[in-house]
Amino acid sequence: MHETGLAAPVLILAGLLLLATSSSILLKKLRFPYTIGLVVIGMALGILAQYTDALEPVLKVDLSHDLIMYVLLPILIFDAAINIKPPHLFREMGSVMNLAVFGVVLSMLVIGVIMNALTPLSLAGAMLFGALISATDPVAVIALFKEVGAPARMSMLMDAESLFNDATAIVIFGIVLAVIQAGGGVGTGVVLGGVWSFIEVFFGGILVGTIMGIATHWLLKLGKSEPFVQIAHTTILAYGSFIIADHVLGVSGVMSTIAAGIVTRSESGKVLSDQVRSFITPYWEFMAFLANSLIFLLLGMKEDLLFRNLEHLQNYYPYLLIAIAAVLIGRLVVVYLLLPISNRLPVGRPVDNKTKAIMFWGGLRGVVPVALMLSIPDSIPEKKLIIDMTLAVILFSLLVQGTTVNWLMTKLDVNQHYHVVREAMKKLGG
Repeated sequence: MHETGLAAPVLILAGLLLLATSSSILLKKLRFPYTIGLVVIGMALGILAQYTDALEPVLKVDLSHDLIMYVLLPILIFDAAINIKPPHLFREMGSVMNLAVFGVVLSMLVIGVIMNALTPLSLAGAMLFGALISATDPVAVIALFKEVGAPARMSMLMDAESLFNDATAIVIFGIVLAVIQAGGGVGTGVVLGGVWSFIEVFFGGILVGTIMGIATHWLLKLGKSEPFVQIAHTTILAYGSFIIADHVLGVSGVMSTIAAGIVTRSESGKVLSDQVRSFITPYWEFMAFLANSLIFLLLGMKEDLLFRNLEHLQNYYPYLLIAIAAVLIGRLVVVYLLLPISNRLPVGRPVDNKTKAIMFWGGLRGVVPVALMLSIPDSIPEKKLIIDMTLAVILFSLLVQGTTVNWLMTKLDVNQHYHVVREAMKKLGG
């Protein structure tokens, strides 16, 4: 047998995709959310692989920071962005930006204060944990809300918030980490510098994505008679807008890809051929399906880090429970303090109490906190505890909140699928 560098990893990747896609059939029959089911399957696979020689190569495929940020996340961000209707987004922009910017900062502060008071984390370590865990994750939120049939406006609010606050969390995490590594205090100069850095990175990403979206618009126009070329150009834009912004220019890759996707959607009617317009949505849904499948399966395997040292876990589990409670309290404060303020703004419609309840409980955490926790330098002494806390919060978020949000939506009578079935039953009865 010939030794090759790529054959084994590609075969393992294909096997993981086969497991994920085959599992979707069973999970659908069980009426269990696909993405959350994959986390459970991934955890089981990770445990089996440790004790089964035949499965040991599976452990070589790891959910790394770069795999999340530069391979999988651009696909999911771009797919979400091209499905956002700009008029609807702008109508809700007050609530979205309130939650996505001020909400992340407020949540970080609430979580940081609680964790510093009740756990061994220093104030710096507690704020670092608060920064990486405060944003609701677009990968988890968008996937779940599609599956459970959330109402259109609620989905749009949650999707947009999770996209924008993801960018905010990444930027704030970078600022907090830089302050910790610099070793200085938090004075007025540091705060003002952090605010300026946030503005530069956040809006710089929007500028980069907009410019790249406009440039791609001309390429799409030139290739109007070549459907596959146009599809390829949208794929290049998704990756290019993220990586050039984040890795090359040091601005927000998430905001860049969001802007590029919105520009593409806005201009698609003018430059895309009829064939591409009918194909582009299924294409990106397929790409997102593959990315989601890999992300949640590998996320389940990554949770194995939490259970490797059971003696350590037994000693530290009270701090993990405190972390879960702190994140829920932070989310509660954000939703019920900031949304009433947004409701007083002259733009947009008020957010009702049922939607607030779903937005609180449906604020899932997923792979972006994993990417951020993996980027913490080993020189930070509290890294191991922060990783354990992050994985515990994600596990609770997906397995408890993720599996009960559909029940809560039905209980509050806001489940779109429930209404469709109920109306159909009424017609049959009549």
